[in-house]
Amino acid sequence: MKQNLLAIYIIAGILIIVGTISYFLKSDNQDYSDKIKVIKTFELPYALREISGISHINDSKIACIQDEEGILFIYDLEKKDVVKEILFGPRGDYESIRIIDSIAYVIESNGKLFKINNFESDSRKIEIYKTGFNNKNDIESLDFLKEENIFLTIPKRQNLSDKSDDFIIYEINSKTYKVEKEPYFRMKVNDSIFQEREPFFTNKHLNPSELTIHPDTKEIYILDSKVPRLLILNPNGSFKNMYKLNPKNFQQPEGLSFDSKGRMYISNEESDFLKQNIQLVEWE
Repeated sequence: MKQNLLAIYIIAGILIIVGTISYFLKSDNQDYSDKIKVIKTFELPYALREISGISHINDSKIACIQDEEGILFIYDLEKKDVVKEILFGPRGDYESIRIIDSIAYVIESNGKLFKINNFESDSRKIEIYKTGFNNKNDIESLDFLKEENIFLTIPKRQNLSDKSDDFIIYEINSKTYKVEKEPYFRMKVNDSIFQEREPFFTNKHLNPSELTIHPDTKEIYILDSKVPRLLILNPNGSFKNMYKLNPKNFQQPEGLSFDSKGRMYISNEESDFLKQNIQLVEWE
């Protein structure tokens, strides 16, 4: 019996070693985003070490949140520093932020939505809505589709009242702030884009950490922070492209925002080797 167990352990060890070697050999040929060039890196203060979402206020200021404190940080790109902190809620798990004119929308992983009216004013008003999601869904994304007057989001973990593992984008009503029963878009889990030729122990499914709509093309950009990737969908939800982000530059991408010129900014949480940051990137 002991010999059989020893043989099993040896075989398992060999498989893991071979898989690991295969992974790293393959990594040299990965389609890392050399196509996505980091133009500038903005190192963030310690308070934003777990930065979870960003959204442009204007081309020089970005609103940031981190996933533990109910604080909205205003980061000035020109001064390269946080110029204002706005308390809007208790400790929680805040994951995404979207600025629409004078309103800041912040969503928690449990689906609770904070609407901060006149967020930069001392007379700001805060409203809280239950969207219909919960902790099992693990919501980390949110953006507003102006043309259809709806919010879009994707559960990172479990779909809403759906036992399938399909990749589903849901819409949240902009008047009631309730999730609609009918999905905005559904992609089958066995779609070819998810069938990557990776070692058996790597994650083949997306774990969406952010969803952002391009202001000009209306394409849907989706970040995966677990296996750094950027999925781009056409405005109708159909697949356009997917890029593997080089972890040397994108250690844990959690936030994505575009400025008025369509320039893309990606935020990263801290890692063992890299500080928390916001990166201005461009396509080569």
